[in-house]
Amino acid sequence: MVSAQLMEFVISEVSRHVRTSKGYETESFVNPMTPVDSVSAFAIARLLIERDAFDVCVSVAPEGHVYGYFFDLFNVQILSVHVDYPPRRCEILDDLGPVRGKRILILEDDVASGTTLRHVVNTLVEYEPARIDLFLGRRKDAQVLDSIHPGIEQVFMAEDQLDAGRRSEYERQFVEYFAPLMERAGRCD
Repeated sequence: MVSAQLMEFVISEVSRHVRTSKGYETESFVNPMTPVDSVSAFAIARLLIERDAFDVCVSVAPEGHVYGYFFDLFNVQILSVHVDYPPRRCEILDDLGPVRGKRILILEDDVASGTTLRHVVNTLVEYEPARIDLFLGRRKDAQVLDSIHPGIEQVFMAEDQLDAGRRSEYERQFVEYFAPLMERAGRCD
């Protein structure tokens, strides 16, 4: 079982990561900058990396960086783009040259109207990736999946990819990974 103190540590690390990432905003309209389920976010990042499901992540800042934190733990290359609000255009925050001919995994928290994804996908297509997939951090009941851009080949969500019967194993792996980090940071459980 994951202690409240360890979970608070991870959430504070996610928050720090998001605040120091490209595309961070402080406006009041942005979504909460915390993962819905940190254990699942960690487990799905690890699973997709083990499956070799992508080559490069493109985080839709700032909310995508909430989940980008977990991919970043495993030294995955994460490039940033930002879509203004209301969504009108995609701003490129990193050189997107590395996506050419690669399998891209867009990191986003949710899909509502699909306008943000349309801007991101249209921008990425200009760089000729081999394929574009999408990771969504929030649960299905928080998504409008019909609004996903047709240029996205596969959507990865923790509830579809992770085995609910293995939750205790995912929690054990989470504790094994983060408890030493918390100790090194001087916050003991």
